[in-house]
Amino acid sequence: MNNLSTRVKKMSIVSIIFSLIFIVTGIFLLIKPETAINVVCYVLGIILVLWGVVSVIQFFSDKNSSNYLSLNFIFGSFVFIFGIIILIKPTIVASIVPLLLGVWMVINGVTKLSYALSIYRETKNVLSILGSIFIIVFGITLIFNPFEGAKGLIQIIGIALIVYSVLDLVESIIISIGIKGKADPSEGKIVEAKYKEKEEE
Repeated sequence: MNNLSTRVKKMSIVSIIFSLIFIVTGIFLLIKPETAINVVCYVLGIILVLWGVVSVIQFFSDKNSSNYLSLNFIFGSFVFIFGIIILIKPTIVASIVPLLLGVWMVINGVTKLSYALSIYRETKNVLSILGSIFIIVFGITLIFNPFEGAKGLIQIIGIALIVYSVLDLVESIIISIGIKGKADPSEGKIVEAKYKEKEEE
C-alpha cells in the first residue's frame, strides 16, 4: 500500500506540474496567437537551417563525395535556404500551411457531405451533414484568409489545452487527496494484534 501510495503521489505531482504548464501555454495561445505563430515559425526556421548546415558539412567532410548533384548536398542546401526564408518571412509559412490545410478540409468536407446526404434518407442523421458543412466553411475561411484562420485555429487549440489541463488538474488533486485520506490497513492490523497480545498476557 505504501509503495502504491508513493507512486500515485509522485504521478499526481508530475501531472499537476504539467497541467499548470499546459494551462499557461493554452492562455498564451489564446491571448497571443500571432506571437505563437511567429515563435513556431522561428523555431522551425532555426531547426531547418541547422539541419541544412549539418547536411552540407557532412557532404564536404566525406572525402568520397565530390559530386555536387549528391542527394545529401541538394537536400541540405534546399533545407538551409527554406529555413532562411522562414526566418526572414515567417508570415509566408504561417499563410501557406493554413492554405494547404484549408484545401484539404474543403475536399474532406465535401466528400463527407456527399456520404452524409446519400445516407440521410435511411439514418435521418442531421449532425453528420452539419459537421461536414462546418468543415467546409472553416476550410474556405482558411483558404481565403489563411493568417486569420491560423490565428483562430491556434486559439481553438489554446482553449482545448486549457480545458483538458483544468480537468486533468482537478482529477490529479482529487486522487492526491483520496490517497492522503486512506490509512494503511496493515498498520491497523498490527496495532490490533499487539493490543490482543497484551490482553492475553
